[in-house]
Amino acid sequence: MPASLLEALSNFMELLIQLLPNVLFSVIVLIVGYLVGKVTGRAVSGAVKLVRGDESFEASEVGRRLTAAGYPISRILSILVRLTIYTITILAALSLLKIPVIQELSTMIAGYLPRLVGAIVVFLLGAMLVEWLASLMEGLMRERAVPERVTNLLTVGLRYFMYLTIVFMTFEIADIAPHVTSSVAQAVFLTLAIGVGLASALLVGMGLREEAPILLLNEPRGLKRGMVIEVRGRRGRVKNVSTLLVEIEDEEGGITVIPKRVLVKEGFRVLTE
Repeated sequence: MPASLLEALSNFMELLIQLLPNVLFSVIVLIVGYLVGKVTGRAVSGAVKLVRGDESFEASEVGRRLTAAGYPISRILSILVRLTIYTITILAALSLLKIPVIQELSTMIAGYLPRLVGAIVVFLLGAMLVEWLASLMEGLMRERAVPERVTNLLTVGLRYFMYLTIVFMTFEIADIAPHVTSSVAQAVFLTLAIGVGLASALLVGMGLREEAPILLLNEPRGLKRGMVIEVRGRRGRVKNVSTLLVEIEDEEGGITVIPKRVLVKEGFRVLTE
């Protein structure tokens, strides 16, 4: 056998003997990490179910879809915890081998992993918080007899605004294109502010002040097709109700179109419903 081959085999055996203790330690770390991850995952799942987190999560649109797919919040958090522990365990086991390339890669992954997990947890908990705040706001407004259209408008607006905020926070925490995320967030919120300002200017400053109660409060309330009403001395049956106009058919079959603002300002009398 050539001397070079003997030397190579000898070097390989020496390297194997040097790595053997580290390999054994790595295997032990993997086994312990697997057991810890499994136990911790079950504990997290049980704790979430104990505080009825699944029910709260299912109240949100995201939670409803994930739960229907078989992923309630308890299972999602359990999976996240187990994957985090397993990943850290694997990285620790690889670092014990003392291979420079693997150690550098392990350090990079270990540094980014908390950001990723934190971003996912913030998004899931944020979805629950959004639905709780939206439900609270809706309940308070209904108790104070706020018109239903205004209640629905404000609740939907709050819900989508907070969801947008949570999405941008998630991207920021996960460090996914932070400069792009910041620019997009500023553009979106600036657009929303300009849109609200223009809508207010149209309603207040351009002759739509009288239509504002109609558009926002759904005035006049209780007006339905088929009822007989009297307005400005005219009697007729309501044939059609649009956003801003009411069509009334008199006894002779004539159609009169009356703006809703007239009914709101001057009032009307319901003869038969």
